[in-house]
Amino acid sequence: MDVIKKILLRIVIVVFPLTILYVGFQMASEANSRKEHPTDVGLGYAIMLFFVFLILVIGFIIDLIKSIKNRHYKTAIIDIHFLLLFSIPIIYLHCKMGSYCEECFCNGIVNYLDNLG
Repeated sequence: MDVIKKILLRIVIVVFPLTILYVGFQMASEANSRKEHPTDVGLGYAIMLFFVFLILVIGFIIDLIKSIKNRHYKTAIIDIHFLLLFSIPIIYLHCKMGSYCEECFCNGIVNYLDNLG
């Protein structure tokens, strides 16, 4: 039961900032579509999403290190799964924003995700 509580706590920690960012994006894009000369609000939110994921990854890395140090290996395994899940959008956003990433390993991931949509 303790493991389920830890998983639910981590899900809440992840969902809360992403929900706030999503609601803010919906309001900003709706207000932007009413303008006579709309601007690009998506790029700003993509950058904010990158930094939200980066902060979450740093927090989960710190928690992973603490869990390993205190020998809480079940918590460490949960953190590793969340870190793997966060690595996909971080790599995607980083490769889309960086122009120097044409022949690196994440190019295959970007091409695969672009072809899904």
